[in-house]
Amino acid sequence: MALEPVGGKYEGVWKNILKNGDISFYINYRDEHNKPKKVLVGKKTASSDFTARDAYSKLIEIKYKIQHDEEPTIKGSRVNKIKLDDLWKVFYEHAKVSKKSHQMDKWNYDKHIAPIFGNKAVKSLKSLDLENFKQDLIRTGLAAQTVKHQITLIRTIFNYAIKHEIITNFVNPISNGKVKMPDVDNHRLSFLTKEQAKELLEILQSIDTTTYHLTVLLLFTGARFSEITGASSKKNKSSDETGIRWNDVNFETNTIYFKKTKNGNARHIYMNDLLLKTINHLKENKKSDLVISTSTGGNILRVSDHFMTALEAVIPKNKDAKTQHKITAHSLRHTHASWLAMSGLDILQIKEQLGHKTLEMTLRYSHLVPNRRHEATKGLSLKL
Repeated sequence: MALEPVGGKYEGVWKNILKNGDISFYINYRDEHNKPKKVLVGKKTASSDFTARDAYSKLIEIKYKIQHDEEPTIKGSRVNKIKLDDLWKVFYEHAKVSKKSHQMDKWNYDKHIAPIFGNKAVKSLKSLDLENFKQDLIRTGLAAQTVKHQITLIRTIFNYAIKHEIITNFVNPISNGKVKMPDVDNHRLSFLTKEQAKELLEILQSIDTTTYHLTVLLLFTGARFSEITGASSKKNKSSDETGIRWNDVNFETNTIYFKKTKNGNARHIYMNDLLLKTINHLKENKKSDLVISTSTGGNILRVSDHFMTALEAVIPKNKDAKTQHKITAHSLRHTHASWLAMSGLDILQIKEQLGHKTLEMTLRYSHLVPNRRHEATKGLSLKL
């Protein structure tokens, strides 16, 4: 038997060209006891179109089953029962080195996607299954943006598997608008009063200090969650949102520097007394170069449940409010801007403070700026 490697992107796949023209495909791998194995997985004949890609797909499936203490199935020439969990494991290895948001991807996959589709054969999934999944998430009260993240992640996993021929003869059931993304309205209208903010901070200070300090940072810088923590749920490979670091904090000028990102302009934010107190506390207890981090020094991926618990105590039934009127962690940025507007700061300065790229994004706060037009018009009068 004269085996030769297929080569190229099908590393681990071997072929044997028989005298009658048929081609036998073999794969080599190490079993659960780390012993090398080389087994026949399929044959290309006049009646079978088994290819090197099919053999490679089987190799990927077997490797992951061995890694997760599952019994690999060698029999069966074509690979039709690859599960979504199998594709996810391959994709996640790629995401860990190419996506800053890979931890958020994992959190979303484990919480929302795996319980429903993880054990499903990929080729059995239809667009209607994904559409029903989307509708179920919406009915549970999940925010439209969060639902969109789940659908986008599944679509990305499918596209990655198709592109790298981990699965073949498969059309992405989410492509070409077969599953419409939910409409996302990010224009929230509600913000905290200063009394509500004070009560929220007092509650958080007593139940979870990390969430308290994160809330202070969000509320008094007006920065985005991703700008402060470095964690983003959006797919953004070119993002330089690494979170604020200690070299971004200037104690001589009492300012924090926020770098330019894909979503926002660079700017310096002044630290008021309460914010400075939080910064000093975090410096005394720092775990890494990040200004605020987890107990192990990593990126905070999401606002803890303590935030919404405390918020519910301040604003009863907030969790049941309509999206535009519901207070969330992102509302702290909206609150910061609203307070600035009500204090009389002009729109251009608010734009600079928030790092907005266009004035249009800031104009939503214009109605809160004290209107001095009538007073100014009155002053134009002449005595005749």
